[in-house]
Amino acid sequence: MGGAVIATALASVLSAQASAAETAKAEAWEWDSKVPICTLKQHGPFEEATVTIERTPGGEETELEITLPAGTRLVKGHFLDASIQTDSGHTFVADISVWTRREDRKPQLYVDSPDPAFIEYLAGANSLEVSHPKMKTVSVPIHVPAKIVATLRECEDTTMREWGIDPLAWRSLQSRPLPAEHVRERFNNLDYPADALAANVEADAVVRLDVAPNGSVTNCGMVDAGVPKSFEVASCKVLKGAKFKPATDAGGKPISAPIVYDVRFRIGS
Repeated sequence: MGGAVIATALASVLSAQASAAETAKAEAWEWDSKVPICTLKQHGPFEEATVTIERTPGGEETELEITLPAGTRLVKGHFLDASIQTDSGHTFVADISVWTRREDRKPQLYVDSPDPAFIEYLAGANSLEVSHPKMKTVSVPIHVPAKIVATLRECEDTTMREWGIDPLAWRSLQSRPLPAEHVRERFNNLDYPADALAANVEADAVVRLDVAPNGSVTNCGMVDAGVPKSFEVASCKVLKGAKFKPATDAGGKPISAPIVYDVRFRIGS
């Protein structure tokens, strides 16, 4: 992921002119090197929520993993098309999951928004209001300095170049490919590669899809050659059937363009 370049970018961003408080908040984040995508997480002891932000280069999803203080009461489950509102008043659609961590019994909130604008309005946010008809509305305290979002963007651009995607051309599109359905809901336990499951192997299959002007997937393949081939086969078997809203050029004409997904294969306990 261009570690030296990303580390330099992070250092330069954090050393820019800012108040002491803003700098302290930004320095409370670190890279998560365990995953092949751009992931920043808060570190150190926190009395309120701790947040991990994940961005897949070449994709529009923003994924948050938020660990809430023990005792926070939330309805557990998986909820599609929930509403997420930032403290600046902007509302986005997201899929959310709620569960409790075994090690410390703290509630875990997972947020996945496909909206391209969500990451931008997350910059500087101090709280999110999460609501869904099947669960009560809850306000989640978070602290995401704008510099952290800028650093994620640097990481995305660097990594896209490594994967053979021109970030300037991709971002200059009037719109990038967007899913016309809940893409991740297409997967189920039976899609786990049998050989990997038998060997107790987990992986992140980061796959690039080429989306045609009619919204169909014309090509699918992993960008990380270090992952076993069976994970690519399993991912593409599912994703090739997905439908998308195609990318559009500066004039609004549908054109072919790539989109990237991090498909995580994990073995449940």
